[in-house]
Amino acid sequence: MRIKLFSVTRLYSGCSRYNVLVWLIFFVFVVYIFYHLPNEKGAVGMSDAVINSGELVREEQVGVHTLRHTDRKKSKSCRPVNNFVFIKPEKTGGSTVSSILFRYGMKNNLVAALKPRWTHGCVIKMDKEKDRLGIVYYNCSDFPGYDYLCQHIQTYNRAELNRIVHDATYTTVIRSPYTHLKSKFYFHRRHLNLSMSPDPFAIYLKDIEKTAMKDEQLRKETNSFHFRFGLNIAENESSALEDFRRFGDEIDLVMIMEYMDESLVLLKKLMCWDFDDMVYHSCKMHQNYQPPTTDAMRDIIIKVSRADIRLYNFFNRTFWEKVANYDGDFEADLEEFRSIQKAANAKCEADENSDYCTNLQRDVYELSKVVYDEQAKWMC
Repeated sequence: MRIKLFSVTRLYSGCSRYNVLVWLIFFVFVVYIFYHLPNEKGAVGMSDAVINSGELVREEQVGVHTLRHTDRKKSKSCRPVNNFVFIKPEKTGGSTVSSILFRYGMKNNLVAALKPRWTHGCVIKMDKEKDRLGIVYYNCSDFPGYDYLCQHIQTYNRAELNRIVHDATYTTVIRSPYTHLKSKFYFHRRHLNLSMSPDPFAIYLKDIEKTAMKDEQLRKETNSFHFRFGLNIAENESSALEDFRRFGDEIDLVMIMEYMDESLVLLKKLMCWDFDDMVYHSCKMHQNYQPPTTDAMRDIIIKVSRADIRLYNFFNRTFWEKVANYDGDFEADLEEFRSIQKAANAKCEADENSDYCTNLQRDVYELSKVVYDEQAKWMC
């Protein structure tokens, strides 16, 4: 150290003030270059950051919750949607979609609006006394608010849903009424009351045809999409189309069960998520023998489910318009998604007990219980 000091002293004594100034500028320049070179992790001033495949990942501990913030490089700089509401009609593949949404919420530590466990049934209903949706409410002073809702709700009420999940993206899924009514019939085990008949659904349809147009409850049953979406059954087509357009303006994506993979590609694009987020395991698939639907049975369905058929046709048309106007190569994205889905299925066939496959194969009810328990641990 003394040698270095002595050398500097000699340098100063042997140089003019001008030379000292030059050396000083050179020294400052060297220091500047040194501190502004990329460090070994590939980023300036980010020694504690983790750079992984172009993603900056940062973890923070909040109570017993670990938040994982990811700044993903998405096409056209889109940002992942973390506020969403899924209107889940019965027997439309909605449980499969809800499971996808619950897994995304769990992965990203989002707060779900949930049905209380102590209430009867699986549908979130309006609490008439309090004039609000009957979900689990948290009375924490630091409650962050709900990020999403994807369980059954009795009837679509946009004002109430907006109050619960702010600035949400809205989606739903529908199904052809020709198979929808039949699926509900067997799911609710109504065929057991007609087990002596070779075709219980045919008998059921004949009974409905006699009373559906007079019985309000049966009208809700045979045109359940209208009931779930809060739509009136219009008497004429022009009024119906006006209602559909209004509803379509409020819902960002109406998916089609018969085209689930195509629907999930559109959902992935809308939400700015990854294909891995869209991988699914089909839920609540029942393999009961069901005699084929005859032309006569279809004629009855056309008569009693006319409103829902009209609705399905309208949104089936808008669905394919979205495909036609897709931002990117839809067929290539669909092929990529199906390849990822196929790989996930193969992985779980080989090792169904892995953590990944166990979580993937949980149905929506199991996932909602997991979310319920996890939120109970750290909320309030």
